[in-house]
Amino acid sequence: MKIIGLKKAYLLGCSSMLLAMTFSTYAASLDVTFTANLRETTCDMAIEGGSGDGQNNTIPIGSGGTVSLDKVLNGDSAAQATFKLKITECPESLTSLKTTISGTALGSDNTIISNGATTTDAASNLGITIARSSTTDAPFTINAGSDAGRLIWSSQEIGNKEVPLVATLVETLSGQGTAGTFSALATFNFTYE
Repeated sequence: MKIIGLKKAYLLGCSSMLLAMTFSTYAASLDVTFTANLRETTCDMAIEGGSGDGQNNTIPIGSGGTVSLDKVLNGDSAAQATFKLKITECPESLTSLKTTISGTALGSDNTIISNGATTTDAASNLGITIARSSTTDAPFTINAGSDAGRLIWSSQEIGNKEVPLVATLVETLSGQGTAGTFSALATFNFTYE
């Protein structure tokens, strides 16, 4: 009986060797599939200021989102909010960056975004302008069709990877502004080379 046990062990050992020889003697082919999500070289931008995720931010104007009407009418800085557009990633070859501000422009002045609040207590005859912090009296054109009304980033702003901006509540009809809820949506669209 001991001999039979050895034969079984020997046969098992031989079949293992044959199996090993089978793999080393014959070639095998393997298929590999590669997947990738390709995109053109792009700039990734963010908003700094207010609250949000950097892509969809709410920027309050006034202390805690409240400002008195007299501050708006007098052009007081209390009726302003500062924020920044920031480059989070762009190719080193970036030479030109343009930003178009989209929104519901006031019919009589295309540098003002209209109040979008629809509540019964909505403020009337007020809007908001957006300008560089350094030139608050030169707001950008809303839905600009040419570079003349767009935010054209300077080489210094591109190098600093940010442009400081200010949003200002303004009266749209002299002596007609009323207090109430105000809400406006601005979308920043970027074109770059």
